[in-house]
Amino acid sequence: MAAMSPLHTPLRGSRANARGSSGGADSRILTALFLGVAAGALASTVTEWARPSRVGAIGNYGTGTRAAGCPECPRCDGPGAFDAMSGHPPARLSKYATLHDAEHAGDAGSGSSARALSVGGDNAGSMPGVWWTPETAPAATGAEKGDETLRAILRKVAPDGEVLAAVSNKALISEDGDHGMLRTWLDGVRRSKVKNYVVICLDEQVAGTMEKLGVPYWYREKKALADGDETNHGISAQKFHILREFLVLGYSVLLSDVDIVTLANPFDHLYRDSDVEGLSDGYDARSAYGWNDGIDDPSMGWARYAQTMRVFAMNSGLFYLKPSDRTVRFMDGITARLERAKEWDQAVYNEEMFFPSHGDHVNPGVTTRVMKIDVFMNSKTLFVHCRHSRKCMRNLKPAMVHVNYHPDKWERMKAIWAYFVDGKKKALDAFPDGSCENAPNC
Repeated sequence: MAAMSPLHTPLRGSRANARGSSGGADSRILTALFLGVAAGALASTVTEWARPSRVGAIGNYGTGTRAAGCPECPRCDGPGAFDAMSGHPPARLSKYATLHDAEHAGDAGSGSSARALSVGGDNAGSMPGVWWTPETAPAATGAEKGDETLRAILRKVAPDGEVLAAVSNKALISEDGDHGMLRTWLDGVRRSKVKNYVVICLDEQVAGTMEKLGVPYWYREKKALADGDETNHGISAQKFHILREFLVLGYSVLLSDVDIVTLANPFDHLYRDSDVEGLSDGYDARSAYGWNDGIDDPSMGWARYAQTMRVFAMNSGLFYLKPSDRTVRFMDGITARLERAKEWDQAVYNEEMFFPSHGDHVNPGVTTRVMKIDVFMNSKTLFVHCRHSRKCMRNLKPAMVHVNYHPDKWERMKAIWAYFVDGKKKALDAFPDGSCENAPNC
């Protein structure tokens, strides 16, 4: 017989000991089990008795207790956390943020997380402004004069404290309102059942057209900037000082250029956990969300390798801003540079957002989130990387598509509408990947 491994060698006397003391051992085991169950029941009773009553998130302020249903969520610890982020209550968190928060709620009970993130009682009708401060909304608190006309418009069209806004002049829509990129933009917004939107009109003609169409609008004369041209870049440069007016009144604003086709309500797809939430010019996950890029300098010998971090620029034609002192500083910094020099507004937007403080330059300190690239799409993602993949197109349901990579903007906007709205599956086929068939020799 083969020798037993030490792992299989029976304990010396184990059989006899087990036989001789089974009664006493069983008694001790049963006693231990009973005591353990009793201790657990007692601890559960004491914990439940000592648990704070479940009250809404707003009601917890000043009590030192954590909001019910959010036992691990630091955002529920008091007003400071929310004030520092946005100045608005957590009721404006999207379904994605609500689901994420529910994951932290454990088994706190059905619906408890939703209650912690809602605004109830007397506060339900007071949006926006529940947590306004002189820093988050200076005009709303009297610390700074705000535009009264805009305030009246926003009270009507944006009762929940956030609004979709587009900036336009007469070049983007016919005088009768039947043609042009702005008309296609409006058609998409209305079809997607977006109610909280406004068009910022830079001249009287487009304001008159919006009046005829029954579209909410705010007429705002152009600011004298270094780039005063009527080009796309010249018009785009105007938006930053205009957006400031929304922020100081305490409103969040989703800025959209008019070369965007809206296919679903974008507010259903925002996370609202950062100061700036914007579209990337990246065309895949790596380019949009960032990657490490090594540099090799052989002349350095042992230290020849260095690491850099890269990410594609955020697009200045589609982004969501939350009201805070940081976003106001952000808008002011961009406007100040555009007043001094004729620069590309998107380059300035990214530099002010991402370049760290150094020397005399002070970063505004905004937090940033990149929008999901398959929900908020740029036209390179769609026309170059997605439309050639049957799998990608089969499952694709974007909320907004920005025709930013291609000059034939309106034609591609109409083709995007034909594909996603009218169901014409060959509507995108006629367009080249780039701006011409033989790029770069266009």
